[in-house]
Amino acid sequence: MESLPQARMYAPDLRGYLGTDRPRTGYDVFTLTDDVKALIEALNLDRPLLLTHDWGGAIGWIFSHRYSPLIRHLVVVNCTHPRTLARAVFHVEDWQPFRIPWVPFFEIPLLPETFIATSLGRKLLRWSFTSREGQKGTMNRAIVDEMVARFQKASDVAPIIEYYRQFVSTQFTKRKRAKLEEVYKTPISVPITLVWGMKDGALSSKVAFKSGNDAGREIEIRPLPGIGHFVDLEAPDQLAQEIKRLL
Repeated sequence: MESLPQARMYAPDLRGYLGTDRPRTGYDVFTLTDDVKALIEALNLDRPLLLTHDWGGAIGWIFSHRYSPLIRHLVVVNCTHPRTLARAVFHVEDWQPFRIPWVPFFEIPLLPETFIATSLGRKLLRWSFTSREGQKGTMNRAIVDEMVARFQKASDVAPIIEYYRQFVSTQFTKRKRAKLEEVYKTPISVPITLVWGMKDGALSSKVAFKSGNDAGREIEIRPLPGIGHFVDLEAPDQLAQEIKRLL
């Protein structure tokens, strides 16, 4: 954000994250995308550029299928289209299910959030960030430490894990999956730019670069060689340059 002083930016805490409300429900992608819609309307924004990453990227893809007229451009940083990713997991494309082994673990009730809130759990969480940098020593560890330190209690972690649980539930519940498939039938109608740290070990670029097929339109792919999954923590200036082209 500091690298783009000319732009007006809003970086909200999504539902359940520390700094915002943590209701017991509402972590399904339909409610989460409605949250984004409500925020755009509450701020009276006129078709802003929507910049997303990781879980925010998944929400951004689905939001754009539902509410393209509310934005002028979708930018996704290292997040495969959710439909493309789910297919890759089920079909074991480029070893995708083995790249995200924490997803099945997060389906266990209570244990994941309880463990992550322990000292050992926070150390492992920190390692999950730093081990995924493209080049050793390039990640902003001060920000990583600040984020990890926020998870002191299981109740701090549970809403974030609920994102995973609800999405998996959507894939395996016939009614929910049918509702999501109906959303995907409406192509995204705004330009899409996919910025991709090419040393992402969690999400396959071979899979991710097929996302346009499920988005319903061609996407602009902007590969960043030598950079890992957390582009904003590792190469913020390069990310800022990519955004600046689109402003």
